[in-house]
Amino acid sequence: MKLKHRLQIRFVLLAALALLITQVLIVGMSLNLSYQKMCLRADELILQISKDPAAAGDVRYFKVTKVGDTVEADVSHTALVTRQKAVACAQQVLSSGKSRGYLDDYRFLVHRGEKEISITFLSSIITHRAFQKNAALLIEVSLGGVAMMTLFLSLISARVVEPLVKNREKQKEFITSASHALKTPVTVVQADAQMLELEAGESEWLSDILLQTKRMTDMTQHLVYLSRLEEQEKKMEKMNFPLSDALRQVCESFRGIATGSGKHFQVNITPGITFFGDERAIREMMNVLLDNAFKYVAPTGTIQVRVEREGRYVKITVENTVANMKPEQLEHLTGRFARGSDQPGGFGIGLSVAQAVTENHRGKLVLELPEGNTFCVTALLR
Repeated sequence: MKLKHRLQIRFVLLAALALLITQVLIVGMSLNLSYQKMCLRADELILQISKDPAAAGDVRYFKVTKVGDTVEADVSHTALVTRQKAVACAQQVLSSGKSRGYLDDYRFLVHRGEKEISITFLSSIITHRAFQKNAALLIEVSLGGVAMMTLFLSLISARVVEPLVKNREKQKEFITSASHALKTPVTVVQADAQMLELEAGESEWLSDILLQTKRMTDMTQHLVYLSRLEEQEKKMEKMNFPLSDALRQVCESFRGIATGSGKHFQVNITPGITFFGDERAIREMMNVLLDNAFKYVAPTGTIQVRVEREGRYVKITVENTVANMKPEQLEHLTGRFARGSDQPGGFGIGLSVAQAVTENHRGKLVLELPEGNTFCVTALLR
């Protein structure tokens, strides 16, 4: 799916969700207000009836009065309730401890005097039905409004996201062009430095030039690769492949670096794991995770790799001890050119590549500092 279509869908869904939440809040508040008004009107009518029974008009009601152990029920204003049922309703209300509320289709109000307790039940069938009809109508109108607005947003979404798409395309074009433009001079400088090293022998300055040109080469490769991943126009070549073997090969390529730099390198990969995905992309992800770990590991520190299957996911964990890193830095590390410490050695692009690879495999990248001095990157691939 192209970037423009993804942005359009995201825009419409988010806008529709915001509209729906707003409508739910408005409808909820309106219905609650209507319900409170309905209850208030019923209570006022009950109070009027208790003073003047003629105020009831055509409204059906019955009243139960309890004086000591004597219970009297007045059901003369309704034909639907017997004396026994009226008494049972009164006992149910008294057992609940409520002074007002609804019991079935009747609104009740309890009046406690010095010697007697009276409970008036007012029929609310008509008002309930009216409230339900109004509620249904309000919900239908609100949902219809949300549907119409969603349709309108889908029609204008292309125009809304067009500036974002153009800016993104220009950014990708610039990154690709700049990376290719840098590639040739960097390669020339690297080749010249290697020739000088062969003729004049090794020196601190030539070693530094070779190191920096390698960093520049890695940076341009990562930028181009990241740009291609984000486009998603080029479909990833997904197939079943032996993931355990592929990742073990990547890890073994770093064994010499670990030995030469005096770092402890521990690899624990569950054998026999196969995975449906882009082998080249996952190898690249593992490469950048290990490259990042070796660049920022503490002196004489430890790098640990674990690969295991966890439910529907394959869990790839790379840990390394760090000297200076704070928890608040974690949320910024997957951004381009973000770095976890002031230690030289990278441009902060690798984790962006790792995140793009995991997202293209319906997974996620999790960054943690579980023990304060241990930086943990977990890639969950699905």
